[in-house]
Amino acid sequence: MRLDEYAALDAISIARAIQAGELSAVEVTDAAITAIETLDPALNALVLRDFDQARLTARTLSASAPLAGVPFLVKDVNLQVTGWPTTHSSRFFETAQPLPDSELVSRWRRAGVVLLGKTNTPEFADNFATEPVFRGTTFNPWNPAVTVGGSSGGAAAAVASGMVPAAHGTDVGGSIRVPAACCGLFGLKPSRGLNPLGPYHAELGAGLNCDHVLTRTVQDSAAFLDATAGPDPTALYPVQRSVPSYLAALSEPSEKLRIACIAQTIDGLPAAAEIQARLDDTVRLLKDLGHEVIRASFPPELAALAAGESWMPLWLMDIAMLIRDRARELGREPGDFEIETMPRYAYERINRMSAHDYLDVRRLAHRICGVMLHHFKPFDLILTPATGSLPPAVGALDANAPDFDLTKWGAAGYAFAPFSELFNVTGQPAASVPLFQSLCGLPLGMQIIGRQGEDHRVLRVAYDLQKATEWTARHPALWIGKRS
Repeated sequence: MRLDEYAALDAISIARAIQAGELSAVEVTDAAITAIETLDPALNALVLRDFDQARLTARTLSASAPLAGVPFLVKDVNLQVTGWPTTHSSRFFETAQPLPDSELVSRWRRAGVVLLGKTNTPEFADNFATEPVFRGTTFNPWNPAVTVGGSSGGAAAAVASGMVPAAHGTDVGGSIRVPAACCGLFGLKPSRGLNPLGPYHAELGAGLNCDHVLTRTVQDSAAFLDATAGPDPTALYPVQRSVPSYLAALSEPSEKLRIACIAQTIDGLPAAAEIQARLDDTVRLLKDLGHEVIRASFPPELAALAAGESWMPLWLMDIAMLIRDRARELGREPGDFEIETMPRYAYERINRMSAHDYLDVRRLAHRICGVMLHHFKPFDLILTPATGSLPPAVGALDANAPDFDLTKWGAAGYAFAPFSELFNVTGQPAASVPLFQSLCGLPLGMQIIGRQGEDHRVLRVAYDLQKATEWTARHPALWIGKRS
């Protein structure tokens, strides 16, 4: 099986070919291994490889499984995989002991995927760039001089380059959607609680975090959601699926929806001019599809509510708790070079925080949800740019600078990605949809946001936009196509 033939197949095509006996899981797994061995040295997307176990899985899996034989990678945070340590791309966790599968991993296995390894992430998934000191920088297949995005940058590079058709991502502030936008992929952050986090976590980021996948097609994301959606017994937010099958819902008659188009940030700042122009193009596409699109803005009071650090302590708390638990396990604090500057700031900042301070932040997040729900109640969906600018240069978002300043770092990160984290706070489903290329040849995505629990609507509109722009037909395997 040639690499270009393998890379041209999405996850659904692979599974259907294996189910029909046209391909074997073993030959697909071998093709994925060859792709990784050929491409990863230039990209540094993987931090762990387990090809022997992958080949064993491929020989023994059921060919009738819904995602039979689909090569897959897991991000090195949040989830546990039997036999694989979770290091969070931190030297402090280098000797961490593996734990049994998380529930989400178990569901992927039951669906028939073949796990090949783990992908790179900024330390503790704390940045919109993937440049951890411990694991090294992951490079963007479109242009290695610009960021691959973060924090699911390793996953994005692996999928965009053609190593695998789908890979796990986590999203506490845009960490699926931003790398998807940087790499020309589809990235859905599901509704809060739709995919399980148990048994090791009841919630992450005080409910901001959601785990799912990055894919080259909307259909693949829907198929993976079919395999995983639904809470586990430990869920604090037991959200049920909105349709029997997200994949089947893509073929149902389209609804005519009322969509709010937002072109400016919470602070009233516009996205880059080229992105604004492509947002206008997206509005025209949606109107051609029969939707009503109305220019709108964020609620005026949101700027004051989101000022300063705002909800940032909600995800800083997770970093601090991970470091604290590891310090207790080892019986010592992290050394000078075992964690980066940003996580050390989070650790020290949270250690100074009172319970009252933390509860005030959670109360603020709840108030923001109420403001957003009331303001956008007349609309079925929201449209925004996926990012505020094109991907910045590698090194521009440095979370390990000796003179690290949270305010300056946050300003740079949120200037690049100002439209994503708010919808982690509200818990709404949101997806970055690859629709255009910039004048300099980089991918450029738009974000579709739905009501809480209405993930099927986000997927359906994204699917219609994907078909309208023929994005996947033009770019099925960019990196392999260039190198083959």
